[in-house]
Amino acid sequence: MALGNITIRREGAFGAPGSRKHAVAAGAVGSIKAGELVLKVLGSPSVVVWTASEDTLPAVGTDYIVGISATTSTDTAGAAGTVEIIPITKGMVLMGDAVLASDIDTQAKYDALVGDRVTLDTTAAGVQTLNTSDGATNGLVIEPSDISKAPGKIAFSVRRACIYNA
Repeated sequence: MALGNITIRREGAFGAPGSRKHAVAAGAVGSIKAGELVLKVLGSPSVVVWTASEDTLPAVGTDYIVGISATTSTDTAGAAGTVEIIPITKGMVLMGDAVLASDIDTQAKYDALVGDRVTLDTTAAGVQTLNTSDGATNGLVIEPSDISKAPGKIAFSVRRACIYNA
């Protein structure tokens, strides 16, 4: 995965909660990089990151986002590891790139997308970007932003039904 794709634009109402250590299963060296949204399957002891084949996540009621990784995970191909994750909180707004920059290259285009429910896409190189197609069960919501201050970036929040600690 790629380093630093997703950033925190605005902390929740009571500030950032600080990071928490989570287990990561063995399978790759540093499978989760700092600045990536991280998933957890209910009941699983380990967290995971999106793969390049998963471009329709998160879905409400199915996928749960633990938070944004603060460190690169310590897992290897043969040993489990850990990663520090900043939990998603109510009111937190994140920033990420659009899959297609042309979808948000004017303020009018961007404003027309505000409130749309979207998904995250992961490229073959591990870069996390945001799709701009609205869908009723999509777990991310596009928030208002001034594209002159953050060109090429989409402000977004995580729907409450997709927050792991909700």
